[in-house]
Amino acid sequence: MLFLVLGVLLVVLLLYAFNHTNSKTVDESQTVYIKREANVFKLYRNGASFKIRGATGSNYLGALADIGGNTIRVYDFDNIETLLDEAHQNNLAVIVDIPLSKYTDGDNFYSDQKQINQYRKTIKNLVNTYKNHPALLFWNLGNELDYPLVLLKNDFIDTFNEFIDLIHTIDPNHPVGTSIIPSKTQTLSIHLHSPQLDFIGYNAFGNLQMIKPLMKKMAYITNLLPYYISEYANNGPWEEEMTLWSVPIEQTSSKKAEQYINNYNSYIRTNTASMGDLVFFWGQKQEHTHTWFSIFDEEGRKSEVYYSLKSLWGSPENENEWPPQIDYMLIDNWGSKDTLIYNAKEIKTAQIIMDGKIDTTYQLKWEIFKEGWNYRQKKTEKRPEEMPLDVIDMEGNSLTFRTPDKEGPYRIFVYVYDLKGNFATTNIPFYVLNK
Repeated sequence: MLFLVLGVLLVVLLLYAFNHTNSKTVDESQTVYIKREANVFKLYRNGASFKIRGATGSNYLGALADIGGNTIRVYDFDNIETLLDEAHQNNLAVIVDIPLSKYTDGDNFYSDQKQINQYRKTIKNLVNTYKNHPALLFWNLGNELDYPLVLLKNDFIDTFNEFIDLIHTIDPNHPVGTSIIPSKTQTLSIHLHSPQLDFIGYNAFGNLQMIKPLMKKMAYITNLLPYYISEYANNGPWEEEMTLWSVPIEQTSSKKAEQYINNYNSYIRTNTASMGDLVFFWGQKQEHTHTWFSIFDEEGRKSEVYYSLKSLWGSPENENEWPPQIDYMLIDNWGSKDTLIYNAKEIKTAQIIMDGKIDTTYQLKWEIFKEGWNYRQKKTEKRPEEMPLDVIDMEGNSLTFRTPDKEGPYRIFVYVYDLKGNFATTNIPFYVLNK
């Protein structure tokens, strides 16, 4: 423990000594550059001040531009040329992620010179090909890499820095950064070992309140790199309450929209030090469930989050556009925070409570999935298996059904569709025991 404390103190001293004698020069002839003004960093694009306001994903770019977004962040460079062209047509800037193995992946990438040489060629080709595209904003080298707090550089840091320098050499007109969770140790180590980065992105999700205190603490010991909010959203699965069998309780689509509004007004609108912010996720994504972060569904229908963002970003509101709003779901008058454990093939009734009367034009769809118990944060997921829905009766806002015949954890989902291309959704986890 003593060695750990001494090590951290040494890191802090090294940071202080290095960063208080080091400053970057700004070349205002660059296409995109970052400049410190009145103790805050401002991003400039094509000579004009540019505040990032947008989303992460690769679909529905026209819809993003329509409600006032100006930036899209893409997580890989598959089909990148088409996406850059589409973004340019919609007057959107593009943050291009260059994927890297995490330090903690254990895949030996950073000790395998053959793999490094091969990926170096990939980066060279990517940057050379698209460095002059008018939609490009900057490069994001790696996402949540678990950057280690160490005293001496290791293979990971050496390779990471080599790639930063390579991108800077090929493309001096666009900044290079990385994105991490709001972590004191990772932020410290990046400032110590990779100060040539132009910025840091913070994937904050529901923990936006952590950003300002983190920056304040870091400012005592180092000259801070510029930063922006590279991901924020409703609470993630790791931030929500758990059931007795340790699966997270997902909020309704209406509650998620409320969380976006509260987070934006409390931590985004008032943060003048950030270069901007991106919402997560502009499309449909499987992350513990297929609805957790999805602002759109598979058919391109819009959720209430979309309309909340439209309002927050200053686009004119139209109350007739808004989707259905769900307050909560019950099974036999019990909610998701109760312990819902049933026998196999037991008859149950699920019901949704909505804000106002159910419009007769609404369409309801019910589904049951096995619980994604193999969920591992930061790993790519497959959608869990959908189970046959044994319907006894379906009327109005309720469904009477038989529970699955195999023991295990499940979720019952409901989707409410209107005739305007919108949807609302919620779900309840439950557990089945064999007699």
